[in-house]
Amino acid sequence: MRSLALLMACALSALVSLNVKADSFYQVPLTADAREFARLENKLPAVLSYFSRQSIAELQNFYQQQLGEPDNSAVVHGRLNLYYRVNQQQVRILISEQNDWRQVDIMVQ
Repeated sequence: MRSLALLMACALSALVSLNVKADSFYQVPLTADAREFARLENKLPAVLSYFSRQSIAELQNFYQQQLGEPDNSAVVHGRLNLYYRVNQQQVRILISEQNDWRQVDIMVQ
């Protein structure tokens, strides 16, 4: 009986931790509608990828409001690349079209 209660508590804890939505990654903010699909953060470079319904212009504006003007920006292979320094770390934010969604990849080095 005790082991069943412990098993249920562990399962509930895992379920709750899966439903926690992060609002930032290495202090880089995520949009309110971010649907995270990949996270690699055990070591640098760290990467987080999410989908958003916001337009590329809206996403660019969001990051400019949150992080200020980027150190550099460029469009490479149809993807908007925004370069920032956040807490002494290099951050690249890539924004691209994916059907009706925008994919945002945040890379921290």
